[in-house]
Amino acid sequence: MARYERLGLDSGFRFKCVRCDRCCGTGPNVSLTCFDVVRMARFTDTEWRGFIKLYVNVIVADVFPFMSIRGVGGRCPFLHEGGEGTLCVIYPARPLKCRLYPLVLAGVRPESLYLDKYCPGVGVGPLVKPPERLIKHYSWELRSHYTRLSRLVLEEGLEPLEALEELLEEAWREAEEGAEWADLDYIESLGAT
Repeated sequence: MARYERLGLDSGFRFKCVRCDRCCGTGPNVSLTCFDVVRMARFTDTEWRGFIKLYVNVIVADVFPFMSIRGVGGRCPFLHEGGEGTLCVIYPARPLKCRLYPLVLAGVRPESLYLDKYCPGVGVGPLVKPPERLIKHYSWELRSHYTRLSRLVLEEGLEPLEALEELLEEAWREAEEGAEWADLDYIESLGAT
């Protein structure tokens, strides 16, 4: 894995986004949590079921469903050409995985942090530190998503797609009730890379 460099939460690295779109324009492989889906669906003013049909691939591996953004011609469907290059049309509600890139959380613990040296913006720009609050929140979202999914599949015995629907419905209700994780201002306050 020469492409990735392990980082600590207090490690410094040079980075500036150069808007090359290599991360979004070379085949979306962005995995999604239920929280990501709900935030994006609400941002696009779409109910989660419609959003899934339009923009999400669901793959069942054994008994667990996994979600990822569905690409269009090898590109993220939310990546559009703008006056100054490409831009993300759901930027405030982009998945936390995107918000964190070129940092990659390889597990559910904040200490599982890597820098993707493949990104052309790495090594350019000012010395920055990983956004610790964002990393810790994303870690919580990952653990919560997979813990809830495991409960529905393993303990309640739901089939994978039924479990995913129930999980998304739970998350949608939480967002409607004002869950902090659904507030885009709160997410923005966590920082980005």
